[in-house]
Amino acid sequence: MTLKVATPAWIIVLPRLYLAATYLLSDHGSGTPGEMQQLLTSWSHKGRLWYQPFLTAVAAPHADLFTKLVLAGELYVGIAMLLGLTTRLASVISIFLLLNYLFAKPSVIGIPGIDTADIVLSIVVLVTAAGRVFGIDQFLHRRFPRVPLW
Repeated sequence: MTLKVATPAWIIVLPRLYLAATYLLSDHGSGTPGEMQQLLTSWSHKGRLWYQPFLTAVAAPHADLFTKLVLAGELYVGIAMLLGLTTRLASVISIFLLLNYLFAKPSVIGIPGIDTADIVLSIVVLVTAAGRVFGIDQFLHRRFPRVPLW
């Protein structure tokens, strides 16, 4: 005999809204020239050993492009999570961003950081299709049920 516990649907909205706040209220930097270049240079000496060549050879020389891509990605994820619009796509982009942050930052072995927790929350949003609860994805899913973005 199995015991089934009914979980209120609104519970899966909480990780979505937390991630929205995290992305929309995060410090996107001061916008001073060379800020991203300094950060990437710092991380390229302190980050994961196997990730340092990417930071040095690809990200640092194209810091302006990466600055714009990261800002666009974070704003998209934040807005999408807030509105419950294409939350599955936003979750995948969130996981991609967070893995890159995790790999780039200096690490303390054995101590999970906020990036790790946010990856777990992004996976929860992805798997539960949290945008279908109190979100625009709910209406889109009814209209276009075969589209996996919602």
